[in-house]
Amino acid sequence: MNENKLYVRQICLVFGAFTIAGKLITMPALAAKYAKEALWISAGVNFLIDGLALLFFLYLAKKFEGMTIFQIVEYNLGKVARKIFAFIFFAFFILKSYLPIIEHRNFIEVALYETSPALWIFAPIFLFTAFFSYKGLRAIARTADIAIWFTISAIVVIASLSISVADFSNLLPIIDVSAPEIFKGSFKTSLWFFDSPYLLFFLGHFKSEKKQSLKISAAYFGFATLVLIYMAIMQCEFGTLTERQFFTPVKMGKYSVAVSNIGRIDYLAVFALIFSCVFGVGLPLVFATLCLNKCFNFKHKIIPCLIVNGTVGITILLTENYYFLAREFFQKYITPFFAAVVLILPLFALFFRRKPV
Repeated sequence: MNENKLYVRQICLVFGAFTIAGKLITMPALAAKYAKEALWISAGVNFLIDGLALLFFLYLAKKFEGMTIFQIVEYNLGKVARKIFAFIFFAFFILKSYLPIIEHRNFIEVALYETSPALWIFAPIFLFTAFFSYKGLRAIARTADIAIWFTISAIVVIASLSISVADFSNLLPIIDVSAPEIFKGSFKTSLWFFDSPYLLFFLGHFKSEKKQSLKISAAYFGFATLVLIYMAIMQCEFGTLTERQFFTPVKMGKYSVAVSNIGRIDYLAVFALIFSCVFGVGLPLVFATLCLNKCFNFKHKIIPCLIVNGTVGITILLTENYYFLAREFFQKYITPFFAAVVLILPLFALFFRRKPV
C-alpha cells in the first residue's frame, strides 16, 4: 500500500502549480488598486497568513500520520460530522473555482480569440476534472510534475522580457502607503489565496519523510516569492497604470527590445501559462468531487463529477455577464466564509485524539 503513496517532492510540486496558477491574471491589478506600489506587500500578507495555516496542517499530518482527513474527523467526531465536514469543503471548493474559471475564459479570449466559444474554453477544465476525479491523487501529482515547469518557464520568460523596460523607482515610496491600504488590498484579493486546505486532502496519501514539513513549507514560500517578484516587476513596468492592467501575462514584456526585434515570443509563455491555469483552476473541482462523494458515497465516481461540473458550468453560463457584480459579492460575503474554513474550522483538530497504533 505504501507503494501507492505520493512522495513529498510531488506534494511540493502540486502546491507550486496551484500556488502560482490563477494569481497572475487579475489579482495583481486588484492589489494595486488598493495598495498601490505596495501591491506585492499586500499579496505577501495573504501568503504569510496562508503559510501559517499550512504549517498547522503539516502539524496535523505529523500528529495523525497515515490517516486521511476524513478518517481523522470520523474517528474523533463520528460519521455525521465527517459528512458535514465534507459538505463544508465541497461548498468551499465550488465557490473557490467560480471566479478563476471565468477569469481563465476571459484570459483566453484576450490572449487568443475574442470570439472563442465558451464550450471550447470550459471543456478542457471539465474534462480535466472528470479524468483526475477518476484517476485520483497520483495522477494529479504526476501532472504537476509537468505543469509546474510550464508555469515557472512562463513566469521567467515574461518577467525577463519585462525587466528591460522596467523602472524600479515605481516601487517607491512604499512608506506613503498606509497600513490600512495594504490590509484592504490583502482582504480584497484574499479570494485568490486560501490554498493551504488542499494539503488536508493529501493527508494519509504521501510517504513519511525526514523534514517533510520543512520541505513542503519551503516549497510553498519559495513559489510564493516567485509570484511576489512577478508582481513587483509588473509594478516597475506599468507604475501608476498597474491597477488597470488586467490579464498582464499578455501585456508584460510586449514592449521589450527582444519582442520588437524578433516578434511576440512572449506568446510562447502565454500558451504555457494557459496550460498550467487549466491545472490550477480545475483542481478545486476535483476536490469538490471528492468531498461530494464522501458526503453521499456514490457507487460510481462519474456521478459526483457530473454533478459538480454541471453545477459549476450552468452557474457560470448564467452569470458570466455579471462577473464584476459576482466578484464584489464574493469579496464582501464569501471571503469571511473562506477565512472561517481555513483559519477557524481546523482549530477543532487541536482537540482531536490520536488513533491508537
